[in-house]
Amino acid sequence: MAADPQELARLSDRLTALMREKLGVRADTLPAALRRSGRKLPRRLRQDGALILAAIERSQNPRLARVTDGDGPERAARRIEAYLSGLDPATARARARAYLFADLAFRLAVVIALVIGVLAWRGYV
Repeated sequence: MAADPQELARLSDRLTALMREKLGVRADTLPAALRRSGRKLPRRLRQDGALILAAIERSQNPRLARVTDGDGPERAARRIEAYLSGLDPATARARARAYLFADLAFRLAVVIALVIGVLAWRGYV
């Protein structure tokens, strides 16, 4: 089955919107969204994104579009959509905030311990 350029464009727009919503990626095109997502996407899904981009490029050439597999990009897009639909941006933000506060508390505890240690070493405590 040949890859339809319009179908691939719709698929690209749908994935870009989903990545913008779930990953907070600021991009207008799929290549930019995949580049900006970085490690937020697992390696296998980044490879699936590269497969979709290659199919989009091949679909621009009429001769290559006839021999391009149309089901491969669809399956790859379904895998990416399944992963992204399971993400919750609010939970990710809450987790990042918790890690930030834990890091600050640990650094503050280390500074307080060092101050007490220096005061004890100098004989003030």
